[in-house]
Amino acid sequence: MLCLFLHIDHLKIADIAKTLGLKDSRSAKKWLDDNGVPITKIGGKNVVSQFAFEFKRQQLEVEGLRISYPNKWFEIYDANTPNKAIVKSIRELYPETSVTKKISNKSIKQFIT
Repeated sequence: MLCLFLHIDHLKIADIAKTLGLKDSRSAKKWLDDNGVPITKIGGKNVVSQFAFEFKRQQLEVEGLRISYPNKWFEIYDANTPNKAIVKSIRELYPETSVTKKISNKSIKQFIT
């Protein structure tokens, strides 16, 4: 029987607080809870999967890009993200959609009453 083990890196809550620029671990726990990133206990310490944390951070960045650049957000994101595994994961979360333009129908007459 072949057993495959997935290597998962974990981050301490204090490291997350430092990365996010927060003042303490309590603020980091609140950010993680608010954003749905699970906290697990390993060896009596609270830790978070590095991938889950980074994926959520990237997802929040993508949401901003999609608002600012709705037609070219993925190209901008892909060009500025060195971790191509995260880029591929984001593409799965936000599949490519066709760009549509609003068409104004000037043939409908407007009546003012």
